[in-house]
Amino acid sequence: MAGAISALSLNAASVDSLRQLGESLHEIVEIALDWVLADEERLEQYFGEHRRLFPFLGNRTPGLDSWQGYARYDAVVTPNGDLKIIELNTCCPAGFCHGQIFSQATQVALDELSLGEGVGRQLGTIPQNALIDALVELEQAAGLSPQLVALINDENELENELTLFQGLLAERGRRAEIVQAAELIFDGGELRWKDQPISLSYNKIRVSTDSSPNHNWSPGFEERYSGFLAALEAGSLVSVNNLVAATIAEDKSLLALLADEAFSAQLTLQQRQLVADHVLWTAKLQDGPATRHGEAIDLMPFVRANREQLVIKPANEGRGFGVVVGRFCSEQEWLAACELKAELPCVVQDYAEAAQLPIISASQEADSGGALTSLPMHLTIALGMIRGKYQGLFSRVSPHPVTNVGRAGIVQAVLVDQE
Repeated sequence: MAGAISALSLNAASVDSLRQLGESLHEIVEIALDWVLADEERLEQYFGEHRRLFPFLGNRTPGLDSWQGYARYDAVVTPNGDLKIIELNTCCPAGFCHGQIFSQATQVALDELSLGEGVGRQLGTIPQNALIDALVELEQAAGLSPQLVALINDENELENELTLFQGLLAERGRRAEIVQAAELIFDGGELRWKDQPISLSYNKIRVSTDSSPNHNWSPGFEERYSGFLAALEAGSLVSVNNLVAATIAEDKSLLALLADEAFSAQLTLQQRQLVADHVLWTAKLQDGPATRHGEAIDLMPFVRANREQLVIKPANEGRGFGVVVGRFCSEQEWLAACELKAELPCVVQDYAEAAQLPIISASQEADSGGALTSLPMHLTIALGMIRGKYQGLFSRVSPHPVTNVGRAGIVQAVLVDQE
């Protein structure tokens, strides 16, 4: 994960605004999850791509009073300072343990360059220990005796951050092991790995759809992961994030649901206004009618004809996979992205221009010798949420409009000026 000699500087008032937005959005997402899970027909209507997981979505995590144990709400900051939510990430909380490292390093660099003298700055990133602390607190709230902590991986082998988690848990005197979900056995009311009972798990899993060309649980997962699934159903351990968060809450179609008239009737006027002001228009990419900003459209012809206004994204994937920004692609690339594929359901979303910042980084030119250069880069931020409470920001900049670190994104420090 790369970093830049750069910091996003906020004041205390901006942090308060971000906190209010994040916590209000968390509440709205929870209302949406409760609403859709309460009716199987609704679940099928809005999230039918996940029907194979429906039998396993029944239970909240013990000790947790919401579906989302953590969430990372990604947003574009526009050139005029508006904040537009582009994704809800409740499956992979990248940056929850890394962000603080970059902020600390940048803060030291600013002080050494005499750029921070006389300025009281605090870190605005998510505290490195926040998620680990929350996991342990949930275990206590569930009344479970501390046993092995399982850092659960699956067939996708996305192990980044797990070694760091392992070390942070070891600092608390807790043994944590990186384990494969297929190795887990549920026996006698306990989930076990190599005969060791597990009381707490952090799930580094990526479910997606069964035929996705990227990450998924391929057919037969019910048998491969039978022990893990049985333990979730029994509620025998604290397991974060749960399968609801890893499927329904992670699905980008949830952003479309937030503005759906059938659902928005469940919200207060203030909540509906928050969605209208801060959540980009999003729709499932499919044939048929749609409503965009109050106007009825025939969705696919509109999408094909208006690429510069739109972005297409796989609904159930992460790390920037398959994202096509109409303004930055060719007509041929856009028409290819508009092709409907059953194995890769997508959403279409309004394009929001991201503010660009001059960022100092090592030159990528072959003959530059790695010399430092200043480049304009796109800015996105992510609101870090744990148990419904705002924890801080994860900031990324990139020369590419898709700022994910799985593409060309660079992690940026976040500092808060103390007034």
